Order: sequence, then C-alpha cells, then structure tokens
Amino acid sequence: MSAMAAAVTAAAVVCAALPVPALPSIVGAFGPVDGVPPRRPVPSRLVLGAVTVAVLAAVGAATYPHTGRLPAYLYLTVVGVVLAAVDLRVHRLPDLIVLPSYAVLAALLVVPTVGEGSTDRWSRALLAGFAAWLAYGVLYLLPGSGLGRGDVKTAGLLGLALGWLGWPAVALWLVAATMTAGLVALSLLILRRVSRRDPIAYGPFLLVGALVAVLGTGWGPAG
Repeated sequence: MSAMAAAVTAAAVVCAALPVPALPSIVGAFGPVDGVPPRRPVPSRLVLGAVTVAVLAAVGAATYPHTGRLPAYLYLTVVGVVLAAVDLRVHRLPDLIVLPSYAVLAALLVVPTVGEGSTDRWSRALLAGFAAWLAYGVLYLLPGSGLGRGDVKTAGLLGLALGWLGWPAVALWLVAATMTAGLVALSLLILRRVSRRDPIAYGPFLLVGALVAVLGTGWGPAG
C-alpha cells in the first residue's frame, strides 16, 4: 500500500507540474490596474518552474499517504504560485484566477471527503472559507489596513482549503501569514527599502502561510 501511495503521489506531482512552461505567460498576462508600471519583471521559466516543482514536491510529501487529497492541494499549489508571482509583480490577485478556483477547489475536496469517509470536513471547509472571507473583509474596511479586495477573496479560498484539514490548520495559517508579513515589513523598513506609506503586496504572505499550514497538517489522519 505504501509503495502504491508513493507511486501515485509521484505521478500526481509530475502531472501537476505539466503547466509549468506556460506559467510565465500566465503571470505576464496580468497588468497593473492602478496605472503604476509593474514593480518586477516576469519571473523566468527556470525560476518559476523550479519554485513550482519544489513546492509541488513538498505538498505531495506533506499529504502522503492520503492520495485523495492530492488533486485539491496540488491544484491550489499551482494557483498559489501564480497568484504570488502576479501580486509581487503588479499588486493584484486576479478575479479570473481566484473566483473560479472556489468552485474547482470545492469540487476537488469532495474526492478526499468521500474517499476518507469524513463528510464533516467538507462542511467545515465551507464554514472556514466564509469565516476567513468575512474576517479579512472586515479588516479591509478598516482605515489604513493596506488590504485589497483581492486579498479578501484569496483569504476565503485559502480558508476553504485549510478548513478541510481542520481548525488547527486555519490557526497555523493565520499565525504564519501574520508573522511572516510583519517580519518582512519590519525588515524592509529597517533597511529603508520601503517607507510606511509604500504599499506591500499581502497576497504572498497569505499564500506562504497557507503553505506552512499544509506542510504542517496535511499528513493528518483521515476522518
């Protein structure tokens, strides 16, 4: 059984990596909406490919031996890499990627829900997704929050994925995202790379926090 699970995991990671050559074109297709020139060039195929494959392999290993979880979390991995690259480049988390991913991810999570006989996880995922969307929506409305509407929608998507793994995964995500954002922002301020008024893309921190949560809890037992 373990050998079969390992083979399925490896095959799934390879299949998930097939879109890698097209990722730079996808990232470059989204321009800024605020009239500001792109803050960074499109990552090279080599760099973006290496990052994507490395993260896919890590997520595949983290969810082992639960192969039913692979479609959902490998899909989220590829989407997450693209969203992070776009946000770092143009401070944008495109609806064209985020909104359809709600339906895709919810459907893919049915596979492990049925396969592992854990029907309560799917309803918890929906609740966590709504709670994350609502919480970040409230933060977005606060003056000086620095969040955008794309951050709110992405938070809902990530809440959906991590809620399926459990509330500890959601908590770990929020802590990791907040701490990472705070440390990076503080470092940039100390190094005088940014000022207090400069916008900082928050999407990558949400996505890194989600990766930490999946790596930390994706292996959890079924049920």
